[in-house]
Amino acid sequence: MLVGCMFKLNSFLVRENIIKHVLILVIAFFSFNNIYLVLTSIPINESGNLLSIVSILLVTVCFANFAFSYAHSKIEDKKMRLLAHATTFIFLLLTALLLEVLIVSVSMAYPLMYILILVFSLLLYLGIVLYDFWDFFRAFK
Repeated sequence: MLVGCMFKLNSFLVRENIIKHVLILVIAFFSFNNIYLVLTSIPINESGNLLSIVSILLVTVCFANFAFSYAHSKIEDKKMRLLAHATTFIFLLLTALLLEVLIVSVSMAYPLMYILILVFSLLLYLGIVLYDFWDFFRAFK
C-alpha cells in the first residue's frame, strides 16, 4: 500500500517537474522574437561587450543552478516543493533566455559560428534539464 502511494506521489511530482520545463520552453519560445528585435538594434561594435556580460551572467546562473539540490529540500512538504520548483524555474528560465541572447548575438557578430553556437547551446540546455531531472529523482532515494 505504501509503495503504491509513494508511486502515485512520485508520478504526480514528476508531472510537476515536467510542467515546469514545458512552461520554461513556452516562455523562451515566445520571448525569442522580442530578444531578437532588441538585439538587432544594438550596434555590431557593441556585441563584444554584450557577449561578455551574457557570459558572466550565464556562468553565474549555471553555478547557482548546480549548487541547488532537491535532495536538501523537504520534497514531500508542498511549500518547500513549490519553493524548490520556483527556484529551479528561475534558474532554468534565465539559462534559456541567456542562451537565446548568446545565440542571437553570435549570429550577428560571427555569422559563420551560428550553427556551432546553436548546437552547443542546445546541448548545454539539454544537459542542464537532464541534470535537473537527475537531481529531482535523487531526492526520492
